[in-house]
Amino acid sequence: MGHKVRFEWELPESLLGVVVQDEAKVAEEVKRAAVLDWVRMKKISWRKGAELLGMTYRDFLALMAEHKIPTLDYGEGWLEKELATFAKAKEENGP
Repeated sequence: MGHKVRFEWELPESLLGVVVQDEAKVAEEVKRAAVLDWVRMKKISWRKGAELLGMTYRDFLALMAEHKIPTLDYGEGWLEKELATFAKAKEENGP
């Protein structure tokens, strides 16, 4: 069973009509931003993100792409290790 989280956010009057035009829409945008940030920080999986937003996995991947969240995450030095492995295999097996 889920647990509802509610919060209030007091925004300056200058943002009303500019950023906030429809409170329900803003609430969805904030929810989406939070979920995308949790995915970016690796607190939740992509599938959990899709589930929390009520989206298909494929649509969630597209949303990640729209927000420039990479789906591939290589560690530092990964490419060099792979190239070294290929070079070693080539030496052992010949051309």
